Amino acid sequence: MDDIVTVDEEEIANAILLLLEREKTLVEGAGAAALAALINRKTSLSGNKVAVLVCGGNIDVSLLSRIMERGLVKDGRLVRLRVHLPDYPGALHRLTGILAQHRANIVETSYDRAYYGVNLGDTAIDITMETRGPDHIAELLSALSANGYAHERIL
Repeated sequence: MDDIVTVDEEEIANAILLLLEREKTLVEGAGAAALAALINRKTSLSGNKVAVLVCGGNIDVSLLSRIMERGLVKDGRLVRLRVHLPDYPGALHRLTGILAQHRANIVETSYDRAYYGVNLGDTAIDITMETRGPDHIAELLSALSANGYAHERIL
C-alpha cells in the first residue's frame, strides 16, 4: 500500500448518484468510496490509467431516496421557493399559472398565513418544483419578480 485517502459522506453520496444516473448501477457507500476519491481528486493518480472497482448494492432505500433528492437540489433540478402573495381567492391560481407558463412542475406546497412574518391579508407559500437546472431557476425567479412577487429561495 502506497497511500490512504479519505472521503466524506457528501462525496460518497455524490459518487453513488453519479453511478446511478450515468451507469445505471446501484452501489452501497463503501462500494462508491474509491470513485468518490477519484472524482474529488483525492489521489495522486491524475494522468494515469486507473480502474475502480465498485461493488455492493446493500443500501437502504430511504437513504437512497435522500441521496437522490439532495443530488437533485444540488444540481438545480429541484428547488424550493417561498413566495409572498395576497390572500384572496384566485391569488394562488395566478401564481401557479406563471409557474406553469415557465414549465416548472410543482411537487409540493405548504401554504401558511401565520408564520414567516406575513402581514394580515397576505400569506406565504413554500413551493417545491422540478426544474431543468440553474438557468431555469433563474428564469422562474425573474418571472416572479416581473410579476411583483416577493420571493426567496429556501436552501
